[in-house]
Amino acid sequence: MFHIRFSFFSLLFLLPALSGQTQEILTLRSALATGLKNNYSIILQKNEEQIATNDNTIGNAGFLPSVELNFTQNNTISTTHQEQFSGTTKDVINAGSSSMNIGAQLNWTLFDGFHMFVNKKMLGILEDLGQNGSRIVIEGTVTDITLTWYGIIQLRKLVRVAQDAVDLSVQRKKIAEAKVTLGAGSQLMLLQSTVDLNADSTRLIQQLVSLENTRVDMNRLLARDVATPFEIDDTISIDKPRPYDTILQKALSQNAGLMAARLNQSLSRLGVKQAQSGRYPQLDVNAGYNYATLNSETGFLKQNQSYGLTYGFSLSYNLFNGFNTNRAIKNAKIVMASGEIDVQDAEAELRAGLLKFYNQYISNLEVVKLQLSNVVVAHENVNIAFEKYKLGSINDIELREIQQKLIDAEYQLILSQFECKKAETELKRISGELLIFD
Repeated sequence: MFHIRFSFFSLLFLLPALSGQTQEILTLRSALATGLKNNYSIILQKNEEQIATNDNTIGNAGFLPSVELNFTQNNTISTTHQEQFSGTTKDVINAGSSSMNIGAQLNWTLFDGFHMFVNKKMLGILEDLGQNGSRIVIEGTVTDITLTWYGIIQLRKLVRVAQDAVDLSVQRKKIAEAKVTLGAGSQLMLLQSTVDLNADSTRLIQQLVSLENTRVDMNRLLARDVATPFEIDDTISIDKPRPYDTILQKALSQNAGLMAARLNQSLSRLGVKQAQSGRYPQLDVNAGYNYATLNSETGFLKQNQSYGLTYGFSLSYNLFNGFNTNRAIKNAKIVMASGEIDVQDAEAELRAGLLKFYNQYISNLEVVKLQLSNVVVAHENVNIAFEKYKLGSINDIELREIQQKLIDAEYQLILSQFECKKAETELKRISGELLIFD
């Protein structure tokens, strides 16, 4: 009766898998394509990258002049009383006057101690940092999608292992029931088989829930409805190992994190030059054209009009500013020294991470080979044990122990395959090869 109830419960969880013919078949390549297109983190980082690209202009660096157009128009209405020394008086009531000024002004810095040249180089590095930042986010997203995709494969395999364990426990319980019916078995043996079946069934339920939750995680990474059904194949293909030195050389030249540290180091070097520009004079040129007119119903002038060109140069040089320039240069040099340390630290972290994942990768390859052999042997042991159990040559505890060894061997095989793939993916990410799809 329990087995019937459990099968119905399992069917509820397995229903998406059973209807796989009408669902999307999600390959790793299609998952990556969807994720790279829709993932929210990538879209936000791309916006930041675009801002850095927009900022990298000669105008933002300070090479181009500024031009302003000014227009002013004023009107007044006034009542005046004037008494002159000659004795003449003059009263004007509600006299109107108006003035208008139109001018165009150009200001252009011709030299500012190479500050503008440094600015342009810094803007270029910031643009590169924006692109590198996008690459880091993309690599993180690709890693998450890849590991989640293989995680689903792992869980599907674990579900099958758990289902096989349930089937074996069901078969064992039937044998125990038959023996009790024939008077050749004990009630204790039947109860123990029921307990083991319940334990295996609980494990299956837990694996099914984990599988469905991991499907939700995948849909979230792809930025689509988290309830979207899909199916994937069950193959975990593992690449052939490459020499460690080959991967290391690629990592030292292509790793995004190390490249970011090097770009920041270049930025800090330019920061020193930017601070040193304060020791140079600044030369500006200015030019303008102005037109002014005045109309008045009172006063000495009825109308006044003027227009013309103005131009000139200005040279400024800071003789003393409280040693602030020297302080800025010293601080910039400290930042530059810190940038060099950051590069060294990033390289050391890269070497350590690469070596650790490489060791995991190689060791897991060996574990996979051993577990494959264990699974074959464990299956043979279970088949032999069931025949002996039917004949009464082994007891209930011995059969369960042999059955558990098969379950453990299959679990270890699946876990070692996943850990191997995880290490392989991390090696590709560190070496800068993760975005190179086959």
